[in-house]
Amino acid sequence: MRKGLFLDIGGVLDPKWWVQKPSVDRYGCAFPSKCVANLAKILEETGAEIVVSSSWKGMGFTALQAMWKDRILPGKVVDVTPDNLNDEMLQNSVFNNDDVLHSRGCEINGWLSLHGEGVNNYVIIDDMDDMLPEQNQHFVWTNEEFGLTEGDAAQAIMILNHLHV
Repeated sequence: MRKGLFLDIGGVLDPKWWVQKPSVDRYGCAFPSKCVANLAKILEETGAEIVVSSSWKGMGFTALQAMWKDRILPGKVVDVTPDNLNDEMLQNSVFNNDDVLHSRGCEINGWLSLHGEGVNNYVIIDDMDDMLPEQNQHFVWTNEEFGLTEGDAAQAIMILNHLHV
């Protein structure tokens, strides 16, 4: 049994308020330690695997894994969501007429349809709310100004551990 954490980066690990960006590396500015600590708490208490659903996936899966290692970030990035939905994803997914096929929710649904075997629960942490209606119970909406807070982390832990939210 696996737990998945679909992670956005901008507005979650890299909030807008983070103006005192003390260090810059080849990946850009370092993330605030408070946001990273909140991610670590989620991972420690749930054992979830990280799937990056952020536009940061544009740097490539290998580069994301390298950034995680170089920055000594918690957990392990196991995959990224697809940028575009292919025919197989569309055939294996259920969409209604209100869905926008380029939304993050659709990309996450596409990933789950192809790679979600054995995933018994998941959480989506994002500052954008373009998720599918059936994903709302799995969604933690962060404030882009503050990023991943202790309260957001607690909500994600409750979702992943099947506790009442």
